[in-house]
Amino acid sequence: MRIDFKTIIVSSAVLLGGSFVSAQEVQEESDSISMSLNDEFQKEITPFYLHGQIKSMHLWRGLAVTNSAVMAVDAGVSTNDGKLKAGIWGGYGTNGVYREFDYYVVYSPVKNLTFALWDIYNYSTNATWNNSDFFEYDANKTGHFLDLSVAYVVSDKIPLRLYWSTVIQGRDRGVNNEKNLYSSYVEASYPVVKNKAINLDLVVGGAFALSPEEEDKGRNFYGPKSGLANVGFIMGRTLHLGRYELPISATATWSPINNSGNIQLAFNIF
Repeated sequence: MRIDFKTIIVSSAVLLGGSFVSAQEVQEESDSISMSLNDEFQKEITPFYLHGQIKSMHLWRGLAVTNSAVMAVDAGVSTNDGKLKAGIWGGYGTNGVYREFDYYVVYSPVKNLTFALWDIYNYSTNATWNNSDFFEYDANKTGHFLDLSVAYVVSDKIPLRLYWSTVIQGRDRGVNNEKNLYSSYVEASYPVVKNKAINLDLVVGGAFALSPEEEDKGRNFYGPKSGLANVGFIMGRTLHLGRYELPISATATWSPINNSGNIQLAFNIF
């Protein structure tokens, strides 16, 4: 039986729509926006949330998605307890080349455990994949990819965060375009410094394909071979401007499998 992933995502958003009653920050990941919104503004837009960010470039799981400055927006709705949320994320490069439009659903059934499903669509003008047909979901043709992930924090006393994600459908094919590689990314991160002045998290992430093709020699969505894809740190602090707070962060990452390194500066403007 053929599974229509587009229908699953759209139906989930519709079913969730009637029960959302408050705003929360969108989930996680080194690849998602981690926003801090002024308290008064947050109350005014309940049950919805809206965040904006400016970044010097866009880093995602050790990959430099674009080297141009990016304006990003994250908007959605959440249940009152924050366990269930659905929204959209979009990014636009200031050079007019990079463009991205994503959907996501996030569910946290218990404390410290989070599941997420993202429909990620990068339609940059320099893309080598299908970036002209927004509604094309055929695995052999689509420019989308569906990313399913789980994150777990060991405990409040041991805030080690473990993360696993797998591309379950879409733009993650072998050299012969015959099957999904099911490229996976695993990560461990730990906050080594956490205080009012500055925060520092260490990150180690690796990538591999669950269903590799022999011709690919370990190639996966994140690089030409299996191995360490993202080793680095995230340093953040908050600037206080009168009644308002401006969270800023610097992310430095090295990707041994891609023989690359990058640093990103981000401002969470609202």
